[in-house]
Amino acid sequence: HLTGNGDEDISFNLRKGEILGFAGLVGAGRTELMRVIYGANPKESGKIFVRGREVNIKSCSQAIKEGIGLIPEDRKNQGVFLRMPIRWNIIINNLKEFSNGLFVSRSKENKVSKDYEEKLRIKTPSLEQRVGNLSGGNQQKVVIAKTLAANSNIIIFDEPTRGIDVGAKQEIYKLMNELVESGHSIIMVSSDMPELLGMSDRIVVIYEGHKTGEVEKSEFDQNYILDLASGGKEHGSK
Repeated sequence: HLTGNGDEDISFNLRKGEILGFAGLVGAGRTELMRVIYGANPKESGKIFVRGREVNIKSCSQAIKEGIGLIPEDRKNQGVFLRMPIRWNIIINNLKEFSNGLFVSRSKENKVSKDYEEKLRIKTPSLEQRVGNLSGGNQQKVVIAKTLAANSNIIIFDEPTRGIDVGAKQEIYKLMNELVESGHSIIMVSSDMPELLGMSDRIVVIYEGHKTGEVEKSEFDQNYILDLASGGKEHGSK
């Protein structure tokens, strides 16, 4: 029954190892809901449970501690520090793990950054490269690396492939599938219907800040989802 940031009385479950899609028209309240879950905006009422335990998330840092990460829609302004190097961006959400007292361990920083460069196939001549000099797809990979380096098990992807070329899109999809196969859980907000239908295990539909339906994969139908996104009622609803 989560309420806040323009959304009202929204309930859903996220299962381990699945991609839960969120559909809706522009301005429906999907991003607003994700910002409440991530602690970027306050909730007015309702409860959030992680692994069956209620958590009271009042800030982004608290969400990170609970294993929740956000890949924001506005990658350039909210996802990365464009003027800073790749290695710095990757560790910034989890400095404690890379620090010895007051100082960051450069050896730990370099090792972890190199591991994610290889694992996520980030194309760059050097980890010292400014993130602003990378392509959109590789910038997105840096945001994913930053989230994983903070030990996030629940990852919110808000418009994961917006502004990315076709080849890079396929790489992002492959990474997302690899993440769920390794036990991560993903919430994916997308305005791209083929992306939602192709990647999601279930789809929650939001209209004007309210949940209008939840569709299982066996019931995926573009017209039905668009109808729910336009304020139509779920089958069987009164």
